[in-house]
Amino acid sequence: MASLQALFNSQTDKMKATIVFSSTIIMGGIIFLLASCQMSRAGTKAMRPYVKSQDFINQYMGSLKKPDHLPEKYFNVFKAQQKIMSIRKEHYLHLSNVFFRNYYAILVILMLYSCIGGVVIFLVMNKGWKDSSIVLKALLLSIIMVVTFCGFFPSVFKQQANFDENIKYYMNYTKAEMNIIDQLSRFENPLFPQKPIIDTTSKKVIGFERDSIAFFRSVDSSLSVNNKNINELTNYLLTIDAHEIKSMGDIYKIISNSTAGNSDSTGK
Repeated sequence: MASLQALFNSQTDKMKATIVFSSTIIMGGIIFLLASCQMSRAGTKAMRPYVKSQDFINQYMGSLKKPDHLPEKYFNVFKAQQKIMSIRKEHYLHLSNVFFRNYYAILVILMLYSCIGGVVIFLVMNKGWKDSSIVLKALLLSIIMVVTFCGFFPSVFKQQANFDENIKYYMNYTKAEMNIIDQLSRFENPLFPQKPIIDTTSKKVIGFERDSIAFFRSVDSSLSVNNKNINELTNYLLTIDAHEIKSMGDIYKIISNSTAGNSDSTGK
């Protein structure tokens, strides 16, 4: 440690400023990666009950017996619809985890560097910009760069909105899968609409049988609803707002207003 400090002190002022500036940026990247890994594990753990419920749905559909009055080809269509939903919803779960991870990792960096930056600004204000060392100036500028970038990142890539939309689509797919299970269970309902069996000789009702017209009308209607849900939920949710990217002039105004505000507060 002492040798590293001696090596740093032996450098020119410009080299010291370069080292401090680069180290601050690199440290921000390292913190982002560490926070991302931690938030990814947290997001995966939080969604574990939903993943387990999906595994149960898949197992249930795989072991489900065909309703007696439902032809095999119709039953296979219902199972295919559920399989399509199960595969596609994994896409939205993955994107939700990505946006959750990035959003909170950026917030961690923003909070940390804002606290450090407040202290550095206080030191610079006490000494004055002209009397501050080039190392302190480099540290302040690098922190401002990181904080500014982290401030733009969530608004440009719409992290919160993208997370909310993707997790909503994931939940909607789950609801659509549960609808398929409900539809198949209703086809086995003994109270399904029936029509009377009339004896051709006596013209009397001798029993009841399932109304095939009403049954297949209900089957076709259910398949149509499922196809409609699949089509409506087919979307790639990734919103980016390029208008949130600020120009260098806007960034200069933000920095100037920030430093002016700090100067007034210290003056008071």
